[in-house]
Amino acid sequence: MNNNNNIKPEYKKMSDSPYSPCLIEFDSDSESALDYLYQHTREIENILSSAGAVLVRGGGFNNYQAVEKVSDLFFLEALKYNGEHYPVAENTSVQRPVNYANAEFLLWHNENTFNHSFPAKAIFACELKADVGGQTPIADSREVLNNLDKEVREAFINKQVMYVRKYESHDFLGVGWKTIFNTDDKQTVERLCREKHMSFEWVDGDILITRAVRPAVIEHPVSGELSWINQVLHWHFHCLSPASQEDVKVMFEEERLYPRNCYFGDGSKIPNDYIDHIHAVYKQCQMQFDWQNGDLLLVDNVLKAHARNPYKGERKILVSFGDVITY
Repeated sequence: MNNNNNIKPEYKKMSDSPYSPCLIEFDSDSESALDYLYQHTREIENILSSAGAVLVRGGGFNNYQAVEKVSDLFFLEALKYNGEHYPVAENTSVQRPVNYANAEFLLWHNENTFNHSFPAKAIFACELKADVGGQTPIADSREVLNNLDKEVREAFINKQVMYVRKYESHDFLGVGWKTIFNTDDKQTVERLCREKHMSFEWVDGDILITRAVRPAVIEHPVSGELSWINQVLHWHFHCLSPASQEDVKVMFEEERLYPRNCYFGDGSKIPNDYIDHIHAVYKQCQMQFDWQNGDLLLVDNVLKAHARNPYKGERKILVSFGDVITY
């Protein structure tokens, strides 16, 4: 790395919120952003553990090689495959986001927190911004928790969340169990389910249903702050559009055969009005920015949830996840 102590990018908060992400902005002509990040890694990590997200602008991080170098700085170990994201090239931890309809809003979530183990950190980088829309709204998990009604908050803290997922053997309305578990051997699938602290059930011979009970709220592993960290809005049936709900009901007579759903940890239903309230709180707490080509967003996956706005035109985002933690 070169010595670039003379480079002093601008640091500033991105909103008036006490949980505001930080913007580190370089001169648009600078070719030394990576060197600066290398020299100030500890300082930026401290900002990240407080602010929850750091947007690096003007550094030209619009290719997977540059993103991989940043992940080497900020991750002790990057994840190369998590079952639903696929690398952009061989022998790299940099991936593409899960495919999702351009015209739809992808609801807020902390990445992979329905699993027993999940990444503590994430990187999002803009290779090519959309013509219209395509922002990545972020919401602070501490602020969301603080703004939930006491009744809702305590119900989730006490009961936790049960994520229920149905897999066909092949890819259909989502990836099949042979894809997600990377095997066609049922005994291997069952062993992996046990390792991942999931119960499992085989239906009609070749359909797999898994159930996993996870916390809705955890303490941050460094600061000890309580964070609302779950994916109820990604999983709850009420979050589907009315048309999609009707389609699912027509396709599957039994609720247990829906592609996925979630309940309280004791198996009881999460009321729809709880879900509406959580959705409103996320919307109240979110902030967003317009991507610029070459932007890179460092995210603490416990402190910040992310979403994705609808968009028009081509949009290319690079992602990388790292530093696994376990419930």
